[in-house]
Amino acid sequence: MLIAGGNEALMQAVEGAEDQTDHADALIKTHGICAADVLIAVAASGTTPFTLACLRGAKTAGALTIGVANNAGAPLLTESHHPIFLETGAEPIAGSTRMKAGTAQRITLNLLSSLLMIRLGRVYEGLMVDVQATNQKLAKRSEDMLTHLTGKSAAEAREALARAEGSVKLAVLLLHGCALEDARALLERVGGRLRVALAELRGRRRRTDW
Repeated sequence: MLIAGGNEALMQAVEGAEDQTDHADALIKTHGICAADVLIAVAASGTTPFTLACLRGAKTAGALTIGVANNAGAPLLTESHHPIFLETGAEPIAGSTRMKAGTAQRITLNLLSSLLMIRLGRVYEGLMVDVQATNQKLAKRSEDMLTHLTGKSAAEAREALARAEGSVKLAVLLLHGCALEDARALLERVGGRLRVALAELRGRRRRTDW
């Protein structure tokens, strides 16, 4: 995340940071933004110098750009490849964009990130099957997802997860009768998309039944 004033600005105000276009240019270079990247620039006014400089620097580097702003016709929208205009109107307290504008922006970013996870195949049947079980709560969630998706017992789910080294997607394929290495190869071939992997597995079985 590129933010005016850096990480320090998340905890306390860094005066003048939004006007530092040189800092924006340096960040684009430091992070090596290139044609393989997508930059989402967010500013309620759509005119913040730091944010605009990030957008322009990313475009110059060949990156795809998305501009999110709450003022129609703002430079952040007109200069981005894909503008998203959030028509929230005047704030209840003048200038307090953390309210209507900020809330609409957070919802928009939540939607974009959720859609991205779905398109990347990290969601299946409304479940985040690419969960990384880094604590007991998430380990239990992985087990619950697996029992829900396969109808198997908790003990069978735990055993499959252990064999799959915690990967829910691999464990689903194991509980559908797939060998571990075959399951790994299948997921890799279909880009990690569990839905496609299961469809291919079912197709194999139908051909075998014939």
